[in-house]
Amino acid sequence: LDHFWWGSIFLINIPMAAIGIAACLFLLPETRDPASPRVDAVSTALTAAGLGGLIFGIIEAPGRGWGDPLVLGTLAGGAVSLTALVLRERRMTRPMLDLPLLRDRAFFLNAMAATLVMFVLSGLMFVLPQYLQAILGNDAFGTGLRMLPMMGGLLVAAKGAEPVVRRFGARAVISGGLVVLAFAAILGSRTGIDSGYGFTALWLSVAGLGFGFAVVPSMDSALGALPVERAGSGSGLLMTVRQVGSALGIALLGSLLAAAYTDRLDTEGLPGPAADAAGDSVVAAHGIAERMGVPGLVASADSAYLAGMSLVLLVSGVAALVTALCVAALLPGRGPAGDGQKTADGGQGTVGGRQVTAEGGAVGDGRQ
Repeated sequence: LDHFWWGSIFLINIPMAAIGIAACLFLLPETRDPASPRVDAVSTALTAAGLGGLIFGIIEAPGRGWGDPLVLGTLAGGAVSLTALVLRERRMTRPMLDLPLLRDRAFFLNAMAATLVMFVLSGLMFVLPQYLQAILGNDAFGTGLRMLPMMGGLLVAAKGAEPVVRRFGARAVISGGLVVLAFAAILGSRTGIDSGYGFTALWLSVAGLGFGFAVVPSMDSALGALPVERAGSGSGLLMTVRQVGSALGIALLGSLLAAAYTDRLDTEGLPGPAADAAGDSVVAAHGIAERMGVPGLVASADSAYLAGMSLVLLVSGVAALVTALCVAALLPGRGPAGDGQKTADGGQGTVGGRQVTAEGGAVGDGRQ
């Protein structure tokens, strides 16, 4: 981004997608459902219109106001489109989204846990780059490098999640991971002007640990609750709700950040266009301050952004903590995640290498 057009970052998806498609074709085993539906263009359009309307309305609301006709219209249109989608999917014999899977309590609760983790993570990932680049003064490459501690924590948690789940059960590990994630977000909300990168690296590492211990077991447990032949549709539905959670998290928490930033930014004495541009982002405010020679604007923008960032992280931490309490209270009792999947008729399956009935009785070692 320091040397090329900003949109060039998206071009890396082309070779990566090609590699991923090839890997899926040649390496992944097939889990075919004979009743799998074809692509439904109408349902796809309703999904895009519904989510697009909701996200657009949420993003535009801080600037235009929640009572603005465009905001109200897009929010209402999005809600109507999503309602129409649900009604259409319920009537179809072969729906695009396998919504009946959400009736499975274990699948639903684990999917919601994973979705809310993505909601919280999106808040962290949204506020950090601007903080690292504008306030701490790093370039684009340096900003990316300084976000690696989160990946380090995630890799450690992803590697260690399976044995921990076997020892303590998925419910304890998921709720514990969410508590750790909440602690990291609340700790990050204490970031100040003079905190420096060391403090940021600390809570980023903790956030990565919490994210890994929460999302990996919840994904495994959600898919492990489904019959084998519905694993494909279940995986698609799970990824859909996760991405929706991430998109809504960016929209809602981004709107919260924008509202807090513009409310605290002091643009007194600036021409109208310059004041509007400075209110768009902390990066823009720094650029205007440099061009117009207004050093006080930099301090005001940094302070305003940190206030908004702290608010976003605090809300994210509270959301993670509430989710942890819900997981601890509502998820089924102790049981390892990802040990096996049910058969279509709820009959025999394999758990931990042993063949079991739906009631949990062992009938053999299940080995070939």
